[in-house]
Amino acid sequence: MQTHAPFALRELATRLGREDSLSSIHAALLRATHALQPVVESGAVLAACSDEFNGELRAAFERDVARQLSAPHVPSTRRVFSVSNLGGRIEPGAIALANLHFTSRSKLAGEKLLLLEIAGHVGRRELSGGRSLWGELDRFGTPSPCCGALRLLLDTPESAGAVRFPWFDQLTAFFGPERLAALRADVSPHAMVRAAVVHAVLQSETALVDLLREPPSTPTHILLLALVVVNRRGTDNAIPVGLHYLRFAGGEAQSMEGTALRSTPGELAIDDSRSLLAVSSGFAKDDDAERPAALLSRSAVPAGARGRACLPAVRALVARHRRHLALLGRQPQALRVYARPTLRAFLQELSVVAPEVALAALTLESGRELLRAARLDQLAQHEPSSAETQRVLRELEPRLQQLGQREAREVLETLLAERHPLLGED
Repeated sequence: MQTHAPFALRELATRLGREDSLSSIHAALLRATHALQPVVESGAVLAACSDEFNGELRAAFERDVARQLSAPHVPSTRRVFSVSNLGGRIEPGAIALANLHFTSRSKLAGEKLLLLEIAGHVGRRELSGGRSLWGELDRFGTPSPCCGALRLLLDTPESAGAVRFPWFDQLTAFFGPERLAALRADVSPHAMVRAAVVHAVLQSETALVDLLREPPSTPTHILLLALVVVNRRGTDNAIPVGLHYLRFAGGEAQSMEGTALRSTPGELAIDDSRSLLAVSSGFAKDDDAERPAALLSRSAVPAGARGRACLPAVRALVARHRRHLALLGRQPQALRVYARPTLRAFLQELSVVAPEVALAALTLESGRELLRAARLDQLAQHEPSSAETQRVLRELEPRLQQLGQREAREVLETLLAERHPLLGED
């Protein structure tokens, strides 16, 4: 979190990766929301796994945070927009819908605060001698995996090959083959901790993508906390794994800053030498080094895509995201944190406005190993229909989620370069 952020936000950011009581973290979160004043209205969103052991989290969030933000006349049953499903997955469109629900007074004047808490969870079963077993809890007297959905994801249920499990398919796409392979090969005591951290970080990225693709139309502060709840004997603890502050005005982001742990399992270092767990991750030393020239394919750009790239709607979209990139470029850490969600949001929005242009732009990037297998060159030359193109782009989304932070930054900067062969300025 940058030095110009309110002190309460910076203080909350210092808790990243440190296990603490849920009540302490919620108190710090509430102080951070109070720093974002004045606002004329507030809304609260909680995304968490359906697991019954998350009842403590849901009650605490409503009591300790949402109740303090809501106007006195708002009934307790209507204070929180709740996303509850297996694993606690952000469903596309949920954030935009919640923003719509909580937007009323700010349509006329003033600013709104939308608070998002995204929670993964992991069990901690205490054994004799002060030892703990992570990834399990005593569920009414019986040892049980926790989070059960993530455990099934890593083990792969036998019926998944014969029965369609939408949640399993979605989580598989979110994690991607490399992260899943790393987690399935992790035989350390903290494999489930890593799975829960990666999950919460990826879900928070998806929420950011939704916000950047469909920005709030009224002046809005967005405060997003991603955490991993530790279900244990007694009251629950939690580990903050991501904190993001975005401010929107005029339908686009005016500020974006935050911090998060990595979503690469092997980059997560876990220290259990004390009673409270600590999780940390770093960036490669060459993240800020001079990068090689962009890997642009030499394939010809289809004439239809070149023509549509000149449409006013496409030009306006590209210009807006160039401003986003310039905004991020002023903060050394920001591009590391936001390159991938910003890239995904840009391509999703471009896929709606002009899918042929989005496909052609990605075709120019098909020299990258992650996209080479998709054979975009052949597809683009056939100039498929808009519906077929959108389907292909939607199926490419999991590949984009596998881009490393450095490569995501390279692709984003290449696509939004003023001299890009398709999206560049004439």
